[in-house]
Amino acid sequence: MRFLPVLSPPLSPPPADRQDAACPAPAAALDPDGDVTASPDAGFVPREKRVYFEVFGCQMNKLDAELMTAVLLEEGYRFTPEVRDAGVVLYNTCAVREQAENRVFSKLGALKPLKRRRPGMVIGVLGCSAQNHREAIFERFPHVGIVCGTGEFLRLPELIARARTEGPVAALDLDFEHTPRFTRTRSFGPSPQQAYVSVMRGCDQACTFCVVPRTRGKEVSRPVREIVDECRALVDSGVVEITLLGQTVNSYGKRLAKGRVIGLQHVLHELNKIPGLQRIRFITSHPRFMTSELIDAMAGLEKVCEYLHLPVQSGSDAVLRRMLRTYTVDRYRRVVEECREKVRGLALATDVIVGFCGETDAEFQETVKLMEEVRFHGAFVFRYSERAGTRAAAEQADDVPDEVKRERNQVLLRLQSRVSTEILRERVGGVEEILVEGPSKLDPSRLTGRNRANQIIVFPGRADEGLAGNLIPVRITEATSLVLVGERVPA
Repeated sequence: MRFLPVLSPPLSPPPADRQDAACPAPAAALDPDGDVTASPDAGFVPREKRVYFEVFGCQMNKLDAELMTAVLLEEGYRFTPEVRDAGVVLYNTCAVREQAENRVFSKLGALKPLKRRRPGMVIGVLGCSAQNHREAIFERFPHVGIVCGTGEFLRLPELIARARTEGPVAALDLDFEHTPRFTRTRSFGPSPQQAYVSVMRGCDQACTFCVVPRTRGKEVSRPVREIVDECRALVDSGVVEITLLGQTVNSYGKRLAKGRVIGLQHVLHELNKIPGLQRIRFITSHPRFMTSELIDAMAGLEKVCEYLHLPVQSGSDAVLRRMLRTYTVDRYRRVVEECREKVRGLALATDVIVGFCGETDAEFQETVKLMEEVRFHGAFVFRYSERAGTRAAAEQADDVPDEVKRERNQVLLRLQSRVSTEILRERVGGVEEILVEGPSKLDPSRLTGRNRANQIIVFPGRADEGLAGNLIPVRITEATSLVLVGERVPA
């Protein structure tokens, strides 16, 4: 097993003279669930150049996967939706939630017989779980050929070649003083009209339940000009909506310029000037860094959508202290109040963890009370699972029984379903401007899109109408807890 040093080569679009005339660069893309779709010409390349790629976890993982997709395409690799058709099998992993990690480990175990029959196949474990578990992955799954962390994924072609000729290879160093640099001129995401753009990498927070600082390193922000240049190039390629990403996106700007205060609002102001860009979003924010200046930018810039994902995690100050979340429930309420006062029509989403170490019934009821009071448009509710490498795993007992966690989880899901349904029903009869994303997965006779509040809307339409990427008015006719249903308003 070889450990490779950090190297962050530039990534640029493949030059025209490197395109194989019999195998042109396809519009490979991640589907909405994170899997890479098949390249239309995958059958024209040898098996060793065919990649099966599956992605787990957050939006940052999906963006990293887009960058990996680009660098692999540049080197002549193509994508297949079938594991058995691939010469390279890659999993970009998530270490935040136990369920996602267990799914990857289960898939790795199932590959062992195929690897035995085809020893030339390269299996790679990438991303956060790779960074967290490191060489232990080789010990548990000796048929794995690559373990690559979050700082070196742009080297995938090199790692694949080395794994084939030299055996198992690990690339795990984190050097975010020199964060991976790349250029990107088009989106490889689920829609060519929408793109994720990273404004920063890593995280400086010390939340006791979270493994991200261990797997992604300390916080490093990209220069404003670099972000703007990437967004301009994406808009020139047809992107109309950009979502800015950061582990704690609204703490953007720390250590960026000595003697100057730079914040996410400066990025928003610059992006708002780009012709052709229609919508701007940003996720995920931390209550501690939700400044008045950023809220004012949300309120005053016409392209910035009225959607805010602001995790609260718990409605109990005692639990928040054990989590080291660095704010109180009262502080959270005041941030929400200022946002709703200034940003007309704000849609607020959150994350909540139930069953964190030592959570009592009374502390859980405080979370219930907060959710009833704040009335979030949406909430992602998770049962706490102990993660190796976190302070909570080392210092606190995971002492809430699993059946209690499940019960509390269901209580909050039912509560949120009721609130979401009530909020969405308030929109029935109104007209929403939506960005069309494409055909509905569940019903090909309908199209789907989102309004500025990030709510899903489905309406009659066909894929061949060419509406994807367009902003169109839709009258809302009904609502469920998850989606709005509507009909097109005649032009």
